This record gives sequence, C-alpha cells and structure tokens, in this order.
Amino acid sequence: MSDLSWYGVGVGLILLVGGLMGWIVPARMQAAMRSFPRHRVAAIMLTVVNVIWVTWLLIETPLGRFESWKPALYVLSPATLLAVIFFMDELLAPRMLAGFLLLLAVPILDAARWHESPWRLILTTLVYIWIVWSMLVMLSPYRFRHTVEWCEEDGRQRIVTGVFAVVGAALLVMGFFIY
Repeated sequence: MSDLSWYGVGVGLILLVGGLMGWIVPARMQAAMRSFPRHRVAAIMLTVVNVIWVTWLLIETPLGRFESWKPALYVLSPATLLAVIFFMDELLAPRMLAGFLLLLAVPILDAARWHESPWRLILTTLVYIWIVWSMLVMLSPYRFRHTVEWCEEDGRQRIVTGVFAVVGAALLVMGFFIY
C-alpha cells in the first residue's frame, strides 16, 4: 500500500466512524461537539501534539542562517507549550484542532502530489476544503461553534453525518483498491 492509501484509509475511517456515530447517537454527538470548544483535556492534548510536531519539523528542516537557533528549541518549545496552555485557554480546543488539521494536510498533499491515479484529486479536494475551514477556525475559533449550531438546526446533523459516512466509506474503498 502506498502512503496515499494509508492516508485515504485513515481519513476515511475517521469520517466513517464519526458519521456513523452522529447518525446512530445524534444526541451524544451533539453534546460532545457542543462541549468540545471549552474541553480542557482535549485542548491540552492537541496543544502537546501540535507543539511536538512543529518542533520536530523545525529541527528536521534546514533553516539556513537560523540553523544555530535549533538548540534553543529544546527550551523554547516547552515554554511555548506552557504559555499557550495558560495564557491562551479561551477556545483553545478548536484552535488546536484547526492547527492539527493544517499540520496533517501537508503529508497527505505530499503523498498525493506524485500519485499516478487521477482519483487522488478527491482526497486532495477534501484536504483543501479542510484547510480553508481550519484557517477560518484558527483565526475565529467561535466559527467552530457556529458550524456545530448550524448542523444542529432542522435536522441537518443527520444529513451532514450521513455525507461524512458516505465520503468516509468512499475514501476507504479508494484507499484499499484505487490508491
């Protein structure tokens, strides 16, 4: 299996499971999505993952004339982590989820770039949609709550989660058989 296959299967599985949970137990899913923006544990976990990932990227990337600053990252990264957790705790979970999705988009797009199948454009389009949404949420984290509230109106949640489940199933099939 290629890297794009693994990413297709992973994203498809997440979308399928999330979509099915929203379809089967909509009240619990609504409660979880409503409480997520202020969920302290999720915010801290996502912050830790994001800071470690960014630190690893900075250490592995050639920085040219800033190469001499790399040893300082071992002190600056934990300090940044603590500063973000303690001083930027307002709606931190949606911001960090958006940051995680932005970080995750890079390896997926790298894997899709040179893949020979034209079906790679489906996953690429999905990734670009989540990049735009993530940038909006990163800049205005209340948009996460607005998205959740919009989905809850007039039974839209069943439609949205059904679309998530169908797209997830399609990505699983493409991940296993096409990519």
